[in-house]
Amino acid sequence: MNIRMVLLASAAAFAASTPVLAADAIVAAEPEPVEYVRVCDAYGTGYFYIPGTETCLKIEGYIRFQVNVGEDVGGDSDWDAVTRGQVQFTAKSDTEYGPLTGVIVMQFNADNASTQEAKLDSAYLDIAGFRAGLFYSWWDDGLSGETDDIGSVETLHNSIRYQYESGDF
Repeated sequence: MNIRMVLLASAAAFAASTPVLAADAIVAAEPEPVEYVRVCDAYGTGYFYIPGTETCLKIEGYIRFQVNVGEDVGGDSDWDAVTRGQVQFTAKSDTEYGPLTGVIVMQFNADNASTQEAKLDSAYLDIAGFRAGLFYSWWDDGLSGETDDIGSVETLHNSIRYQYESGDF
């Protein structure tokens, strides 16, 4: 009987010594802040890193609205309105030969709801002075967006060219 009393007393003492705790409040884990868009200033303003890569991307473009007025410019009217939207994607990443640049320019023109067109305005790769793809010739590589007529009105070609830049020269 002595041993049974010792075991019962030990069990009672052990049960009394463990603290009884209330259930902890449920705390929802807060998400860690994620940097979705990181600025890439290695190639100038407007670039950001594509998430998960070391490639920088720049998205730019414009919208142009134009009204033409004159005799029968709209077919059966003396005025006509046209709209153009253009978007350009430029991606750059470093290589052992210098930056690799890829450019895609899409242009969308609309005269009205039924007369619309979408065209690939430019698409090319640049690396180490070489450019290959669809791009404008030297005669029509300006800011105006209008074709210069020097020998041919067709100045957008699939081409390869090399351009050397020497700094201050």
